[in-house]
Formats: sequence, structure tokens, C-alpha cells
Amino acid sequence: MFAGANSSYGESAFVIFGVPFDKTSSYRAGTAQAPDSIRQASYCFEPYMVEHDISLSDIAIHDKGDLDGYDNVIDMGKDLKQNVSEIVSDDKIPIIIGGEHSISPFTVSGLEVKFDKIDVIVLDAHLDYRDQYEGNKNSHATAVRRISEIDIVENLNVLGVRSISKEESEEKTVKYISSTKLNTLKEFSRFDTDNPLYLSIDMDVFDPAYSPGVGNPEPFGVKPEVAKDLIQDIGRSIIAVDIVETNPRFDVGEITSNLAARLIYEFIGCKAPPLI
Repeated sequence: MFAGANSSYGESAFVIFGVPFDKTSSYRAGTAQAPDSIRQASYCFEPYMVEHDISLSDIAIHDKGDLDGYDNVIDMGKDLKQNVSEIVSDDKIPIIIGGEHSISPFTVSGLEVKFDKIDVIVLDAHLDYRDQYEGNKNSHATAVRRISEIDIVENLNVLGVRSISKEESEEKTVKYISSTKLNTLKEFSRFDTDNPLYLSIDMDVFDPAYSPGVGNPEPFGVKPEVAKDLIQDIGRSIIAVDIVETNPRFDVGEITSNLAARLIYEFIGCKAPPLI
């Protein structure tokens, strides 16, 4: 169970669940171990978040456990979409712990039951805009392309990019900002929106010095403070979030799992209503 997630489903504002799926991993498998590792890391921190003047113990959070046991991405995606649809239909905020990035399009699809338009921000070292990868249209390397095809998605931005295929470089339909530019941004008002906002955080967006435990590490990455500032600026608009691609098999001292858990803290602290 994630730290502080002691409330029942019915009384909770936030619902955390894991999707330990890594069947399309192309370089280093192991992200299926992430939900448990991030939950364990969540106990590293004080529940009181001083910047928000709120304690995790005073917030209505439920940990629903994991969706698990899938042999293929389609079966996983069907159950994931259904679970997200049920959670948002109950006026709750889903926090999904991956697993690989292939889960994200299905999470976004699950929002269609409640929202007519949303904007999406993806933090990722890779553009993930291939139409298919290794013959699979639902690969971790096609996640952003599949998200862009969902009808309710009005604006889509990928932030922290520093690895793009030749095929992707010729695409003109996706907006992205490099990690170098993102590290120098002082404020994030350009991402303010009247639409509900979905946030997907691929942990390889961060420099490997801060996030070594990922499937596809890329040097010259984003500093964790940048993601923290972004969440603080846009947190109130976010209606769902995923944190994907933590790979405990290749982590060092649980650095990556700790950062992922702390980002979940940060999001909850920015968004949280207190327990009633």
C-alpha cells in the first residue's frame, strides 16, 4: 500500500493503482516491478508537506492494488480503460503507477466517459511518436502517437525530449520541447489551460544521475526541480496522472523509485482536498 493511502474507496479523493506491465519493453525489461518498489519508497518521506502545509495522513487516498496477469497489451488496455472510467465517473482522481509507457493511451481513453476535451502533457526523453515499433502499434515507443489519435485530446505537448528517430523528426503534428530548453524555463504559464489536463511522467525524462533505474536511459536530461515546479504550476488542472518506466532492476539505491514516489506526493499536495 502507498504511504498514507488508508481511506476506503468510497471516501477517497485519490485512487492509486499499479499496472505492472512490461510486455513491449525493447531494451531493458523490469518496469513490472515498479509499483511495489514505488510503494515501498513512499514510506521514506515525512507525511507532512511543508510547502503545501498539508499532511498525507489528512488526505483521502485509496490504494486499489494492481491490475496484473496480462500476456498482451490489448487485454491490459481493456481492463485499464475500464478501471479509469469507473474512477473518474465516481469523481475521483486516478494515479496510475506503471509499468511501461504503453499504458498511457488506455488511461487517456478511460477519461472519455467523463470529459469532452482534455489537454495532455507528457514528460519524456523520447518522443514516442512512431506509428508502430517492432510491428506493434501499442508499444511503449508509440504511446504519444496513440494518445494524439484519441478524440478528446485537444492539445498535446511532450516535454524533456532529447531522443527522436528520423521518422519522428519529419512529423510536424506534435509539439515538443527539448530537455535543454525545459531546464531553463522559469515558469510554465504557457501550459495553463481551461481544459482538464492529463499528465504522464516517463521517469526517463530525468537525467540518469537523478533517475538511473529506467528502461531506456538518456543523458542530458531534466532536473527533478523542473518537474516539481511544473506540477506546482499546473497541478490544479490535472484530472489524472501516470508515472511510468521506473525500472527497479537497474536502479541505484532506490533513487528512481524514491523520486517517483515523491512526485506522487507533490501532485497530491498540490491538488488535495482534506479529509471530510
